[in-house]
Amino acid sequence: MSAARIAVVGAGVAGLACAQTLRRHGLDVVVFDKSNAPGGRLATRQTDHGSFDHGAQYFTAQDPEFQGEAQHWRERGVVERWDARVVAFTAANVEDKAGIERYVGVPGMRSLCDHLAADLDLRLESMVNRVERDGEGWRVHVSPNPAADQVRFDGVVVTAPSAQALELVRASPTLSAEVAAVQWDPCWAAMLALARPSQIDFDAAFFNDDPILGWAARDSAKPGRATGLPVDERWVLHAKPRWSRQFFEMDADTAAQWLARAFAARMRRPLLRAHLIGHRWRYATPINPLTRRFLWDGEQRLGAAGDWCHGPRVEDAFLSGRALGAAIAG
Repeated sequence: MSAARIAVVGAGVAGLACAQTLRRHGLDVVVFDKSNAPGGRLATRQTDHGSFDHGAQYFTAQDPEFQGEAQHWRERGVVERWDARVVAFTAANVEDKAGIERYVGVPGMRSLCDHLAADLDLRLESMVNRVERDGEGWRVHVSPNPAADQVRFDGVVVTAPSAQALELVRASPTLSAEVAAVQWDPCWAAMLALARPSQIDFDAAFFNDDPILGWAARDSAKPGRATGLPVDERWVLHAKPRWSRQFFEMDADTAAQWLARAFAARMRRPLLRAHLIGHRWRYATPINPLTRRFLWDGEQRLGAAGDWCHGPRVEDAFLSGRALGAAIAG
């Protein structure tokens, strides 16, 4: 008897954790993703001025199971602890945010997903337009690769953001109702390379008192990042959710200009730019994640997982995907 074949839609942390778990249990797994690389919001942008982690900035490990995974990845050189000076700005003072272990992928955040995807059947640049029942199984309709439509799957897992997953899980009224309930905040990001050192005395900061800026990180200070480039100081800036919602339709260059100006004003110093680009994350943070770790309709053999199921962190996404994989295999 051949192994059950499962289609996983999405090659972010949740999708790859689910696929790895299914594969370890002997199931045949194919992972589809519309992008040209795995990672989702664990994204790393390569430029002529160096790399930028413009999505998830770091991850923490609080669950004992995930702590074990983080240690395993450290031993393999996939991630490293980021011993950064992180501060929080308020109207009254600047507070050091010490005591939290933060981890980053090496040499970029996407490296973790590259590692998780290494031995999987991963189909990149493959947009899943719809899934439909075929007897007791499923057909996955993929663009621009119609040949994939001829492959029959015994089950389907969707790990895209809930707003995108909704169209793919409509065959299950129960799943659809829960998926539709999740709402999201967007986030404008800016990637800023400086032409000369800033002399800023922290590595990352939360801005609790700024109407535009929510976060800034000296990306070039993370472990394993390349040095000796024409520009060695690189920053990633994230806007606050409210500002990102208000100016959601702004073009990327203009949004990046606003973030860079806000950062320079908050630092009270000129920042000579060598490179500046913007990126809009439409689905950055789930506002009201579900209380369940994953969703699974055993009758339809259709499931969903992600950071919108149990919490917005990288850890939550990984544990969500792993738990769904174990439930399907079981």
